[in-house]
Amino acid sequence: MLRASSRHVSMPRRPLDDDDDADEVPLDPAVERIRQRLKRLIVISSATLLVGLGAVLVAVIYKIGRAEDKAVLATQSGEAVITGALPAGATLLATALDGRLMALTFSEAGSLRVVVVDLSTGAVVRRARLSEAPPVSAQ
Repeated sequence: MLRASSRHVSMPRRPLDDDDDADEVPLDPAVERIRQRLKRLIVISSATLLVGLGAVLVAVIYKIGRAEDKAVLATQSGEAVITGALPAGATLLATALDGRLMALTFSEAGSLRVVVVDLSTGAVVRRARLSEAPPVSAQ
């Protein structure tokens, strides 16, 4: 059976004073240069990290702010009438909606065409005719 000793061993204590720096030996110049480089590296790394976090924050705020353009269509009620976007006799093949713009893909007289319409104004923004690529000649 083990018995605990009743003796108490205490470590010698140093008095607390503000002159701890005075007791330190100055660093070797090579070690001091390495310490300065490390300190500079930490400052540069911290600054780079803060700039990166700031850029991400700005990008998130920018994306949130841009969501207002797309929400405009949801708040408007009623039917929008857009005249002159499709010619008579055209066959509508596909539509694509991007916020306030709508792309209409249609076929007319054997050619494929695309019309982009601004839904807030009803105006045709762009017309495009799609054609086949010319055959590649072997040389």
